[in-house]
Amino acid sequence: MKKTLLLTASLLLAGCAGTQTLPDPQIKTGEDYLPPITVMVDSLEHSSKLRNYLRESGVFSKVDTGTAGEGETQVMVKLDAQRKVAPMPLVFLSAATLFLLPIQNDMDTKADFTVMRDGKVLNRYHYENYMAKYSWLLDLGIPEREENIRRVARAFARDMQVTGLAGKPLEAQR
Repeated sequence: MKKTLLLTASLLLAGCAGTQTLPDPQIKTGEDYLPPITVMVDSLEHSSKLRNYLRESGVFSKVDTGTAGEGETQVMVKLDAQRKVAPMPLVFLSAATLFLLPIQNDMDTKADFTVMRDGKVLNRYHYENYMAKYSWLLDLGIPEREENIRRVARAFARDMQVTGLAGKPLEAQR
């Protein structure tokens, strides 16, 4: 009886895996780096994470912050990452059951990337990723939230690698 109770309790307290709607992009390794880019993100909370994930992708030779100089590639990112928590009645119900009832903890991310050079828009990219997870009170879901933004950054890096847009001269892109 004790083993069954222990097994049941451990299964209930183990937590739930998060699901992502954006598949994990496959980036080609061993290829030449794209020229440096300068990234400006409108989200103070997630801007450093997004730039770090772009650096981590290994696609660009350098990822800077700020404004780009003449002839350099500038990426403007409008990032909207909204965390959605369960309604308070469900949180109270979970607390009343001593947190054996998991609560929903979602994150909806929308990102618009605008690639520019010398004030001219070269291309626009739009990505959406929705993360759904059921979690316990002490499970904050931080790895899943970071994975949410990492997938968006890797999808952009993959698309830039496929198009090679950052490396083409401005005249050849017309």
